[in-house]
Formats: sequence, structure tokens, C-alpha cells
Amino acid sequence: MRVAPLYPRGYSGAMTEIHTPLWLFDGDCGPCDRAAAKIRTWVNPPADVRPYQTADLDALGIGQDEVLRGPVLVRPDGSHVVGPQSVAELLRMSRPPFRLAGALMQAPAVRQALATIGPHMYQQRYLLPGATAACQTPEPVPTAR
Repeated sequence: MRVAPLYPRGYSGAMTEIHTPLWLFDGDCGPCDRAAAKIRTWVNPPADVRPYQTADLDALGIGQDEVLRGPVLVRPDGSHVVGPQSVAELLRMSRPPFRLAGALMQAPAVRQALATIGPHMYQQRYLLPGATAACQTPEPVPTAR
């Protein structure tokens, strides 16, 4: 199994390898940071939950455009998924009842609805309570359909 490297930008020491999934979110966005804190404490997934600003996106094979489309789940094999499906996968690997919630999010009709509204909601996150200007994406982010 290939293991993806993870280290902060500018780090010159030995690289750390990912042996567990890594869920990246926008640490500059207040609502995103609060949601990640709830995920850490309530869901307690078997994943490292951290801001994307602390990860070397290039080494992980993740483009800046991808982190602007939503949270990113990096799997131990180095592959990744972006947006609502990253949340679904994170929940699926967690304890019950969160596994069920993740499974429901991956049901075909729900998956399609999330793929449609998820990117729009992520782009509008700066309108949420506690949001700052840092929550606003610089330009419309293309969505995958």
C-alpha cells in the first residue's frame, strides 16, 4: 500500500507518512473550523482532521482549486475525494450512528442532491454566522458534475 507524505510547507526535515486518512478543511473559515471541531469531538473519526493550510497540498497531489471546492479526504493510498462525498466517507469510517449517516449520504439520490447543492453551499459559507472575509472564495469555483 502506497502511503502519502504529509508535512507543513517549508518543512525541511524528514517527511511524515500518512497511515490513516486525512480530512482537510479551510482553517481560515470560522464556520469550517467550528464544524471540524465538532467532527473531532462528536464523531471522533479514525482520521487526522486538520486545516489544509497545514498540509503540503503539492506533495498530497491536491490542487488549490480542489480545497476551494470543499473539504478533502485523503485516503492512505494517496487518492482523495472532495466536497460532500469527503464528509460521507469520513462518517462511513466512524462509529455508529455516524456510519449510517455517511451511508445515507452516499445513497444515489442523496449523493446527486449533495453534488448539486454542496458546491453552492460551500461557496456561500461566508454568509454563515461567524464567517469572515476569509471564508469567501476568490472567484466562482467550477463544480464537477
